Amino acid sequence: MTEDYLHYIWKYKLFSQQNLVTTEGEPLEILSFGFHNHDSGPDFSQGKIKIRETLWAGNIEIHIRASHWNQHNHQFDTAYDSVVLHVVWECDTEITTTKGGKIPTLELKNRIDLSQFEDYQRFIFSSIPCINSLQSVPNIIVASAMDQMLSERLLEKSEVIKQELENSQSNWEQVFFQFVAKAMGMKVNSLAMEQLAKQIDVKFFSKFGDNLKATESYLFGQAGFLEDLPFDHEYGNQIKKEYSFLKAKYELIPMNKVMWKFSKLRPSNFPTLRLAQLARLVNENKNLFHSLILEKNTIQEMRKKLTVSIQSGFWLTHYTFEKESKSKSKSIGESLIDSIVINTIAPFLYCYGTYKDEQEYKERAIELMEGVAAENNKITRLFEGELTIKSAAESQALIQCHNNYCVNKKCLDCSVGVYLLKK
Repeated sequence: MTEDYLHYIWKYKLFSQQNLVTTEGEPLEILSFGFHNHDSGPDFSQGKIKIRETLWAGNIEIHIRASHWNQHNHQFDTAYDSVVLHVVWECDTEITTTKGGKIPTLELKNRIDLSQFEDYQRFIFSSIPCINSLQSVPNIIVASAMDQMLSERLLEKSEVIKQELENSQSNWEQVFFQFVAKAMGMKVNSLAMEQLAKQIDVKFFSKFGDNLKATESYLFGQAGFLEDLPFDHEYGNQIKKEYSFLKAKYELIPMNKVMWKFSKLRPSNFPTLRLAQLARLVNENKNLFHSLILEKNTIQEMRKKLTVSIQSGFWLTHYTFEKESKSKSKSIGESLIDSIVINTIAPFLYCYGTYKDEQEYKERAIELMEGVAAENNKITRLFEGELTIKSAAESQALIQCHNNYCVNKKCLDCSVGVYLLKK
């Protein structure tokens, strides 16, 4: 027997309720089973029971054995003094509150069909328990589960953003730039981009105005690419001179450029090119947070703002400082734009909506993700043939479900899993 299965049994009333009595033989009536609590504290809140002629309202705690109450030190925790009923598989001891008061106990050992538990165990031991049964689940249940998973995913990402905001005294513009830069680095250079962004003060971008070379010199200089690098090109000499001035005036400390990775990357993903594109993104949008979060952009408008293209200048014929290449326009690709929308812009909209307590921003986050094509990765491919995944909102929901529920066998906390188990 497992505790999460007992939670499921209690929540959905899947046990014999005839002639209920406490372990002390007193007649028991369940008037309200309460609400499942997934946070700290008793397992079910706002329960209501009747023992003989006395009504009791409070919380309900569930364990496999009654002695687990003491193993978990609930007898010393005042948060559990509100428990009016202790529900257990097997009662092996008497338990009390912090004040020594006895708590009524209900034993379920002889009220549950064990064959159902065996079905449950067989179900969850599959790699993805529901994978071959999804088409039998009503669309409304699948849709409800997907909505829940997407909200959880956005909330989970919001918590990471909130932590960074706390570290920066709620500087939304600064933190947003950090996350955009990290996204621009993609997997290989994301950490280097994040470190660079934390050494950048976004206030400088306003001082530079429309001076693209000043923005480039600041980014490349702080990234360590201008240290001890000989230039025989007018562009290189200009930005190196510009950065030397900034470095001396503001006592700037550049990164060590060894952090940047070029090996096995396509030239279009070289960090030097990504920094050149980031400089243009900042230069064209000025305050990124205001432009991409506060302004009410449609997905088409968002794509347009993120579609930075290099059509002239040094980077038209270069991917690095050292080597010239064939002249070629260099734009931020559609897949990277989608990634920025999914992993940065949507979570920031959701986080800002929570911060301002304005549902509009949360809804915009979901609308943007619904306008982006579904991701194609090893997780989404697991569900091919079982589900039609049309948008990033759905693929992100599946990723959340797989990582937090399927892998951890938390089928009893998923409405799809509950539906199939009840069948």
